[in-house]
Amino acid sequence: MAAEADRIPLPWSHSCFVCGDQNPHGLRARSWIVGDTIELPLRIPPESVGWQGVTHGGILATVLDEVMTWAAIVAREQPCFAAEFTVRLKRPLRPGSRCVVRGRCERLRRRVIDAAAEIVDEAGSVFATANGRYMAMPRDHRDAVRHDFVSVEGCWPVEKILAEPTPEDP
Repeated sequence: MAAEADRIPLPWSHSCFVCGDQNPHGLRARSWIVGDTIELPLRIPPESVGWQGVTHGGILATVLDEVMTWAAIVAREQPCFAAEFTVRLKRPLRPGSRCVVRGRCERLRRRVIDAAAEIVDEAGSVFATANGRYMAMPRDHRDAVRHDFVSVEGCWPVEKILAEPTPEDP
């Protein structure tokens, strides 16, 4: 991981399963901008088991989606959501493991953002990869998320994604 000075914390929400500070069942993980990548350091909770000794694939897909969503949000400077994504599970990840989930914008088009992500451990072993397509959130959904974001001093400015949409926004 990059030095602390090279990392910009991202805002979070109250409700999100991954980052939500008020979700009693969530991971409460924080994401960072590191260069052109989103990083989410994570210790997989022991209760995230699928098969005994293996993290559930749905949890891995969820955190991959989280970093790709943030990659799209930062690239587009608008709230975004997944239109589709695929996950490739490469090897079992044990619950309790420490890992880093990394996502990045691969291609920014007029309406669609292509993103990619991976889950790696401290040794650099890759446990899962993902590719996805993300779109800006429609205007009528933006007000619902507007009051859910939390930001502190030093965070990437949440105002960038909460600004009023321009006429060409969806």
